[in-house]
Amino acid sequence: MNHLEGNKTSAKISAAVATSGTHSHEIDTYGSEYASIDVVFSNFTSSTSTYATVLKVQQSDTSGASQADLGGVFTVTAGAGRTTGVGLNGAVCRFNVDLRGKKRYLTVVATPGVAANIATVARLSKMQDMPVSATGAGVDNFVSG
Repeated sequence: MNHLEGNKTSAKISAAVATSGTHSHEIDTYGSEYASIDVVFSNFTSSTSTYATVLKVQQSDTSGASQADLGGVFTVTAGAGRTTGVGLNGAVCRFNVDLRGKKRYLTVVATPGVAANIATVARLSKMQDMPVSATGAGVDNFVSG
């Protein structure tokens, strides 16, 4: 078995998130032991010294419920990032989360330093049941070869 086949993907894209706006993506981690979550910021429309003023992962036992910060390395401090400029490539931040001992639902919260499109893509792995269809894998097309 190719271990990359035994994954499930959860993705969300938010267009034109304002500087004071928030992108959030709740991820149901049921049946998995590990998550790798990429937070992708588009090219920036103006200069900033930080690509995100808020960037963190939260957890909860119930979907849609109040979330608690995971804290530590799962909260990128305000002002962290690199200097960006108009038309420069966006930014990518990755959270690798060992889900053992965590609550079922993770939520990624991101507020950009300046207006940007934001996408989060979570790949859940070490699944109890390996997905065998596109729907089970959380994708539109499922090809193995």
